[in-house]
Amino acid sequence: MNDSFRDTLYTINKKGQRKWLYPKLIKGKFFYRRACVAYFLLVFYLILPWITVGGKQAVLLNIAERQFTFFGLTLWATDTIFLTIALLGLAIALFFFTSLFGRIWCGWACPETVFLEFVFRPIERIIEGGPVQRKRLNEQKWNLEKIKKKSLMHIVRAVLAWIIASTALAYFIGREPLLSMMTQSPMENLDLFITTFILMSVMAFQFGWFREQFCTVLCPYARFQSVLLDRNTLTIGYDVTRGEPRGKVKKGKEEENATKGDCVDCGLCVKVCPTGIDIRNGSQLECINCAACIDACNSIMENMGRPLNLIRYDSEASLVDHEEKKLGVRPFIYGGILIIVSCVFAYVLLNREVTDFQVLRGALDKPFSIINEETVNNHLHVRITNKSQTEQKYMLTVKQEDVQAITPINPVVVEKGKIATAPLFITFSKSTLINGKRKVDVLVKGEGGFSRSQVITLLGPNG
Repeated sequence: MNDSFRDTLYTINKKGQRKWLYPKLIKGKFFYRRACVAYFLLVFYLILPWITVGGKQAVLLNIAERQFTFFGLTLWATDTIFLTIALLGLAIALFFFTSLFGRIWCGWACPETVFLEFVFRPIERIIEGGPVQRKRLNEQKWNLEKIKKKSLMHIVRAVLAWIIASTALAYFIGREPLLSMMTQSPMENLDLFITTFILMSVMAFQFGWFREQFCTVLCPYARFQSVLLDRNTLTIGYDVTRGEPRGKVKKGKEEENATKGDCVDCGLCVKVCPTGIDIRNGSQLECINCAACIDACNSIMENMGRPLNLIRYDSEASLVDHEEKKLGVRPFIYGGILIIVSCVFAYVLLNREVTDFQVLRGALDKPFSIINEETVNNHLHVRITNKSQTEQKYMLTVKQEDVQAITPINPVVVEKGKIATAPLFITFSKSTLINGKRKVDVLVKGEGGFSRSQVITLLGPNG
């Protein structure tokens, strides 16, 4: 093993300049499996905003109205407990699957990999050719051939980026507003058109230039994944015992060939790697577990009549120490925590209140007004949120008998998935004040047995 690879990135030369990668395509068992996963995720991403569940867009992250819909369930900004538990669950799930399968997310389901390896690079191969042709095209001087191919490539990239960006916008503003925006002048929806252009620019930069540097330089997952793995984690590795000493097979030198390992040092595993690493150097942060090197090596082993899987999915304990495969402790710990978090999420979801209300004072309202020498009035606002799927009616009262609540709207009718605000005037005797204050319980009763109260402080003259 050559340890000098740890001194620098594979994509940086000795002068500190970037080395462009032109990964070779080898279609093997894992390539077709990854392609099935990638194109399923692509189709899922593109059609999800156009699916209706329970009369609503399947997934809609309406930040402007602070409503977040997931397959018929609408969560509001006040439902932060769900977001907190969900994010915690996703983090634990990431830990759990990483401890089992290593960085398999990056190579199989990460949007960076899906879009780059199964959308943009296939288009490049069609327009510009294979790795040798693309490298030659990029290095040659500008001529008519290069202008035509690069122009066509940028046009196709722009169209693809527009489709991806527009779909992303549909998740946040809704499909109907998106379609309406597309039929109107850009000046009527300037902010949305600018947002679309920014998203397209980011994707053009990422998939046209930055590429694998995101995985090797910026992605935080690559940095902390090493602390989530152990010797029993399933990852991609090279069988050193079987492969070394590596060397090319020489005709007529059978005795010399017999002393060599199965690795013929063809370098194909490096040529197909999307991050440019040499998997034979051992486990590395830059490896995204895409299995391209497995397909490449197996194609060589098959042609030479040697056993497959010189490079394979396996654990360090099995590859290095030839121990039997077993699960480590970490998956059980992460799995147990994930089950607990999932149960808590289910419990909170099943016991979720579909009504929220809050009693507020208007920013421009006077603290109090005096009706006569003995009576004081406070002007309040009751804001009611109806999270249910049906229209609801709510009655506003106060618990204290010595206080009178007056509202011009009672009951308050709130449409499904809407917020309504009703004025509330509370009058009371000045003699009940202590240092200019007193407490009162505002009660809101709704259909279906809903009944909640909020304690507020009434204000009046001090003394």
